[in-house]
Amino acid sequence: MRLELRTTDFLKALACALVLVSMFAAGSARGQLPQSDTRAASLMDADHFDAALRIPPLGGREAWEVRRAELRQSVQLSLGLWPLPERNPLNAKVFDWKEGPGFKVAKVYFESLPGYMATGNLYLPAQGKGPFPAVLCPHGHWFYGRLNNSVDGSIPGRCMDFARMGFAVFSIDMVGYNDCFQLPHDENKSRAQLVADKPAPYEPRQWRGTFDFPEPGLYGMNLAGMQVWNAMRAVDFLSSLPEVDSTRIGCTGASGGASQTILLMTVDQRIKVAAPVNIIGMKKHPGCLCENSPGLWRDATTVELAAAFAPRPLILCSASEDPWTSQCPVREYPFIQKYYALYGAADSLANVHIQGGHNYNALTRAAVYAFFSKHLAAAGPVIEKPVPVAPELAGLGDLRVFPEHILPDTAREPERIIAGWVEASEGQFQAAVPAGRQDLDKFAGSYGKALGLLLSVESPQASALLESEPSSRKVAGLAVNSLRLGRSGKGDCIGLEVVEPPVKARGALVLVYPEEVGGVALPGDSGLRPWIAPLVQKGWRVVRVGGFASGELNIPRKTWESFSWPWAYNRGNGLEAIQDILTALAWARKSWPGEPLALAGLSRCGLSAAFAGAVSGAADMALIDLDRKDPVYDKELLDLLPVGSLQRVGGFRTAALLLARKPVVLLNPGASLDQGWFTGHASALGLGANLRFAAASAEGLWLPELMQGL
Repeated sequence: MRLELRTTDFLKALACALVLVSMFAAGSARGQLPQSDTRAASLMDADHFDAALRIPPLGGREAWEVRRAELRQSVQLSLGLWPLPERNPLNAKVFDWKEGPGFKVAKVYFESLPGYMATGNLYLPAQGKGPFPAVLCPHGHWFYGRLNNSVDGSIPGRCMDFARMGFAVFSIDMVGYNDCFQLPHDENKSRAQLVADKPAPYEPRQWRGTFDFPEPGLYGMNLAGMQVWNAMRAVDFLSSLPEVDSTRIGCTGASGGASQTILLMTVDQRIKVAAPVNIIGMKKHPGCLCENSPGLWRDATTVELAAAFAPRPLILCSASEDPWTSQCPVREYPFIQKYYALYGAADSLANVHIQGGHNYNALTRAAVYAFFSKHLAAAGPVIEKPVPVAPELAGLGDLRVFPEHILPDTAREPERIIAGWVEASEGQFQAAVPAGRQDLDKFAGSYGKALGLLLSVESPQASALLESEPSSRKVAGLAVNSLRLGRSGKGDCIGLEVVEPPVKARGALVLVYPEEVGGVALPGDSGLRPWIAPLVQKGWRVVRVGGFASGELNIPRKTWESFSWPWAYNRGNGLEAIQDILTALAWARKSWPGEPLALAGLSRCGLSAAFAGAVSGAADMALIDLDRKDPVYDKELLDLLPVGSLQRVGGFRTAALLLARKPVVLLNPGASLDQGWFTGHASALGLGANLRFAAASAEGLWLPELMQGL
């Protein structure tokens, strides 16, 4: 069976190719500032992708270890699995054993979350008590889910064969497939395959539709993360069985099952051997919501995640007509070999390349069987010629866990599962908030670091900054310098205006406000804007930031939404704005290392400035305009900065606590913002004098007064 593929948009692909050419023509290679910003024209998605542009050069093993640790945490954050949810009791039920030639199989369900049932089949060897090595088998988007039994992919056949060779095997349902129906997958993918032979009775605890919950998404609840969490709990389940050796567990799946394998082997160190089949590609990425969680592929690729498995044994399975892996022997495989070479683990990496399409057929299965038997030390002989379609399946009867779609009494309604996730996430954050000054550094090193990784932003090193020669003009007798600023190899090029004071500078102020207000000067350069002139006269060097920070370079919504899952692959306007402010802060610190550095974000730019200041830590004082908004309220945050898992790491609350290590004024808070939460925690940390709230009426005119107060 060949899975249905989405049609490639030729014009979009051509546009992307032209953009990449223009990037290099414009000089965006490392060490040269491009003539204009290329980020808005360089968006990617699953079908318009180039892994080479997302993977940094491979250095030595020490540098790679740092990169690998950041990759792992970034994946955890994207999946909503940092911090890891608490492991509730599984309350596993294993029942209705049936026997076949050389194996036995049972139905299984357990609670991966309270009241949420993960489901599947457990296969064991017919003889022996173990402990056996184990294999977790997640399925992809096959028409019959884990019960698909076709030439291109017989999941039951694979599980039976593994059991005959001496493995314990758990075949787990994807979310929304087969018996795991409390929450949805994708209404276009989970259809009649849930019941192969008859209509399903109505079950009030079954969700029908697409996994689309924006507010819970702020707390890290997403389809990909739920599937990986189910898989992690499946490893818990396997490890709890007396028949299983918990030190010898592998994972393999094809297509969407391969994506689950890659993500699981990245976040769970208990996976010792892996075989992701027909999905790892340099030029194409997985194509379902369950494989594209928020931010997952902004700085990562399936290729680099596979490389991150080194030195553990990994077999790459590819096929000549597969859209993802057709070039694996000459493209992806040699690339990953370099990473395994860092560990002297060349023998732990293999590639099997067959003639065929997108599959997990008998040829591929045979290669995986041999690899897993060798590296997991299975007791039985390897099955060298698997039967393409398992004839035993028909004689086993119905292997569905809930054939009548009636769940046990302990199962919760979908709304309760979702609410429980949000409540647990919020509880974990509140418990992590530092109670005293002695805990603040630990909080900054954990939640502060996580915030930066989640936002996919960086405080660039001084050596990575690129700047143009400034052009200078006089405005009311004062020097105003204009220049362009970027980072090596990133394709960014933002405008700065720097107003020099007439007296010895008392400090530098990085100032961000909306582009439509205009530059630092009034029309015709007749003078400086009224809230800037007094600051300059008092000795402040003002650095006004353009780019995404001001909205100058914003990506049009129509362009953004023309890509599939753009938030999985790209930084939107909000994240690019935070990055541009971080870049400007690094440049200001580099340019005037001995001066105090202040940060001010006005109007809608205030929230971006808050997150940039929190991640950077470079500013000695900050003024953050909340623009009469409440960024702690989920619905408002979705309008302001819709970033998956943002509330899971504390969002604006974490940013404010980090900013409060230095003097900070929060301007124009929304009426619903709980100011007491911020002032109370600041006081408990001994930072009460650093944090204050203020209101301002006339836009910008209050800035000199507040700066004086700081």
